[in-house]
Amino acid sequence: MPDYSPKRRTALVFTGSGTAGAYHAGVLKALDESGVKVDLVVGSGAGAVAAAFAAVAGGPKLYGPGGFWDGLRWASLYRLRPALRVAVLLLGAAFGVFLLPLILALGAGLLFPLLLVADVVVPGLSARLFGGLDAAPALLRQPYLASLAIPVFLLSALALGFVGRLLLRDRRRFAEAFESFLDATPAADRLRAALWEVARGATLSTAPDSEADLGRRYVGLVSENLGQPGFRELILRPADLDAGSALPFVLLGDGPRAAFATARGRGSRSRVEGLPGAVDLRAPAYDALFFDAVVTGLLPPFVAPVRRVAFPRGGLHAGENRRLADGTLAAGCGLSEALAAGAEQILVVTAAPESASPPLRRRGPRALADGILGALERRSVEEDIATAERINRIVETVGHRAEDGRRAWQDPATGRVFRSFGLWVVRPERRVLGPLELDGGRDPASEVLETPADLLERGYRDAYRQFVEPVVGAPPEPPRPQVVESEEGQPVEL
Repeated sequence: MPDYSPKRRTALVFTGSGTAGAYHAGVLKALDESGVKVDLVVGSGAGAVAAAFAAVAGGPKLYGPGGFWDGLRWASLYRLRPALRVAVLLLGAAFGVFLLPLILALGAGLLFPLLLVADVVVPGLSARLFGGLDAAPALLRQPYLASLAIPVFLLSALALGFVGRLLLRDRRRFAEAFESFLDATPAADRLRAALWEVARGATLSTAPDSEADLGRRYVGLVSENLGQPGFRELILRPADLDAGSALPFVLLGDGPRAAFATARGRGSRSRVEGLPGAVDLRAPAYDALFFDAVVTGLLPPFVAPVRRVAFPRGGLHAGENRRLADGTLAAGCGLSEALAAGAEQILVVTAAPESASPPLRRRGPRALADGILGALERRSVEEDIATAERINRIVETVGHRAEDGRRAWQDPATGRVFRSFGLWVVRPERRVLGPLELDGGRDPASEVLETPADLLERGYRDAYRQFVEPVVGAPPEPPRPQVVESEEGQPVEL
């Protein structure tokens, strides 16, 4: 593996779901603080959020006070859908009315000893106080039955109205309303407000006119400042459920964009096709899709609804509607996209520990979703890292030294040229919080409550311990002795 050098094109790859975003934020804080040069940021899953802030020098709005992860909880991102909240309220009211006699009977049982004592002190007091209770059932029968029936009637009317409204509005989208019980509107609002703070520039408006306006301003800001300190090229990797693979959204300079198109191209193609299999955010009208790609990082599968995106006409998926979701569902973690964009050394940040261990909580629906997301995250990361290390071994073994000093090898079967690249991984030794435990969790071993803020701090420490100090801050290795042949043909060491 080549040694680290700030002169080489460096890519930062964030991957993971849910609380992994807090770990990403901590790593980004350490890299910003230590001044590590990053040319390209790739985000997959929750890493799309960190990548979006990292590309516009917006790290403090991600990990700082008042930033996106400051005080974040489950209720900050998700809530029951409005119709379900009303239904739960009506069911709770009906159940409360049903339990009212039991509550009154329990209260009477607790007061009975006091009544006995009062009757001994004042004979006949109980009879005078409760003598008319025998008429209570007849008087309360109708109000009680009405109190039971009204919530049930309202709930039935609400269900009928909800179903009728869906059928009348668009019958084809009827089943869409039942894809998820949760509403991710708070997550989108929180992310939109935080991104607008770093993308609005001199605009005085506290909120964008629309998500498309936010995308245009963001893409324009990055495009105009590429090469400036803190501004980096960007690749976002949401999962395209209709294609069954990742759909990269790329924001690259002219040179890396051409290299990306060449690396991903297959066979002859027309110039008007743009980037093969990817969305070029710098293309006309496609910058409006930026927020759609970023917000998928807050839509974990099995929990939140998918993001339906209508693509503009005249380009990739022209005029089609596609379903985008968390990039963890797609294979890979972003290494291939980083290499296609010309990365010479890559730092992968993941919250999946190197040594797998059973999750601390293995009961309940949220624990089940946590386990599935964790398995998907680990699979995508480990497969990509193993593939990258295998390619590096092949190149170092059978490759030749190229003009740029790196070793290269051309696959005779496909004609593709592979070059050696540096690869480092920042990951925790142990993960207490599952992907969906945004409210925190108590470690059974230490009985310490860990929150996303603790995970952010752990990412900060791991970045220094695993990359900044041993790799970036390490003294350069002495040059290796070169071996040349003398006139007699004998090797001479210089």
